[in-house]
Amino acid sequence: MQFIKKYGFLILSIVITLKGFSTLKFSVNLGANSASAYLSSRGSMDTTEFYAIQSKFIISNMITGGILLTLGLVFLFFSVYKLSKENS
Repeated sequence: MQFIKKYGFLILSIVITLKGFSTLKFSVNLGANSASAYLSSRGSMDTTEFYAIQSKFIISNMITGGILLTLGLVFLFFSVYKLSKENS
């Protein structure tokens, strides 16, 4: 229990950072798959409309990944700073 209390914030920040990095890294594939799923649920659409929707899905995944990565890194630096102050 003491381990989780002491290192829980560090572990959480590492998980958020990794989730943000993976979302950012695979944003093109996730956006293309989301656009294809939207196309199949809608039935049919124009090619230019599909490419516009696909680019919007990709951009939204990039923004989400960037936000998660940034928050995770800020929390990571804060938790490392906090742990270094406790140990000294």
